[in-house]
Amino acid sequence: MRIAGRLAFEPDIVAGEVNRSRIGYHGCDIIVRSISETGFSGEFVHALPQGAIVRLRLPGAGVLVARVDRCGDGQLEAAFVNPVAPARLGKTIGMTAFREPVFA
Repeated sequence: MRIAGRLAFEPDIVAGEVNRSRIGYHGCDIIVRSISETGFSGEFVHALPQGAIVRLRLPGAGVLVARVDRCGDGQLEAAFVNPVAPARLGKTIGMTAFREPVFA
């Protein structure tokens, strides 16, 4: 599976200061390689610290909030803050694994 999406860094506010990332508020491209109700992994060129909160925008499914588990060597793995319903994942354009069959 290869799904094109946008990944944006959710800035931390610590002691009144905002920690800004190079990927910015509007995000940058990510290729999602695998996704489930609990998280996703994909190809990502920037480095993010473990534990960083990110917003993954997928066409059809909208914005999903996740916490970075691992990021490096062009790969990113993250767990969703809240599990995502299979019906919502099924709305992602180009994804077939979570869709209900049209004919029974």
